Amino acid sequence: MASDHCICGQVVTPFGIIEQGMVLVSDRRITAVGPRDERAAGEARELLDFPGRFIVPGFFDIHCHAGNSGFCYEDPVAFAEWHLRHGVTSVLPTFIYNQSHNEIMETLGPVVDQVEDERSPIAGIHMEGPYINPRYGAITAPIRPVNRQEYEQILQRAGRQIRLWTLAPELEGQNEFMETAARYGIVFSVGHSEASAEVILEAYRYGLRLGCHLTNASGTTPYPSRYEGTREVGVHEAVLVHDDMYAEVIPDRDGVHVRPLMLRLIVKTKGTDRVILITDATGSVDEEGKGRDGRDVRIIMSNENSPTAAGRELLSGSLLTLNRAVRNMMNHTGVGIVEACKMASLNPARLLGMDRVLGSLETGKRADILAVTEEIAPQMVMLNGEVRY
Repeated sequence: MASDHCICGQVVTPFGIIEQGMVLVSDRRITAVGPRDERAAGEARELLDFPGRFIVPGFFDIHCHAGNSGFCYEDPVAFAEWHLRHGVTSVLPTFIYNQSHNEIMETLGPVVDQVEDERSPIAGIHMEGPYINPRYGAITAPIRPVNRQEYEQILQRAGRQIRLWTLAPELEGQNEFMETAARYGIVFSVGHSEASAEVILEAYRYGLRLGCHLTNASGTTPYPSRYEGTREVGVHEAVLVHDDMYAEVIPDRDGVHVRPLMLRLIVKTKGTDRVILITDATGSVDEEGKGRDGRDVRIIMSNENSPTAAGRELLSGSLLTLNRAVRNMMNHTGVGIVEACKMASLNPARLLGMDRVLGSLETGKRADILAVTEEIAPQMVMLNGEVRY
């Protein structure tokens, strides 16, 4: 039986690169991956030939606030399309931790509607806060204590669509919250936190599996230490030492979010199977005047009421797209495209229990496929078996 599509090029699988490879697609699924077969290529309804290009799985951004149209909840369709053009075939629109409860409830609806749309790359929702520690982050209000009535309303509205929830596990009431939210299949991320290692490792049994944007307002090493001249174990160390926890990183061009040497240390510690690349995008390089110098970070002035940084310039997310984050990670750490694709595609899918359906070029998975240059610039974007760009 002829395939709907035969995509040819340097095929990147989790196991290596097939230099002259092909991916066959039928009924929106990958039906074969292997060396190029001219007969199969000739029988396909459409041959998509990309000599000298890499054929890679669609990217999955699990931490992304905005695109060139504004924040994800303002226009989720335009937000998703912007990132799709840059190779993101799965994305979790990430709600901002300083939204009020009313704002959250008002803006959840349009995003929820997109989760079930097979033409949309929106694969669920990421709630970053509001139950985080106000000492860590560029914006501190209206971060608030854990509120059972509030989170029950959020879960009733969108519990099945929320895939990931970032929190500070040291806050009172957090274990009860995690126990309740876990019934919806939600995975938890530690971020904006000063939890001890013991608290973090204990929270693992409630479903804590991820360290939120490691080394960025994600926590601190306890200070002063119990013994002068020694170093305690904090959020980052707890995430790094736990074999089954993943680490998010934001690899911008200049190593502003995470220094290149730190990226190398994280990869060396966690291994390429437990690192996840994200954008933490809060804007885009195409907005007026932003990013024209090539920088892909977002700087804001802190609020004068900030308890720690009044009147200072603060780092507040990025202007990244995930394809550029992949290129930056390769430049900073020396990992190859096979490992980089794991970090941008397969690892986030594994974290969320979606890897049977997406995340790699393997038979039976959904046909979310890219053709990219050596600079990871998309030349073709296929979502669910349909060529979109």
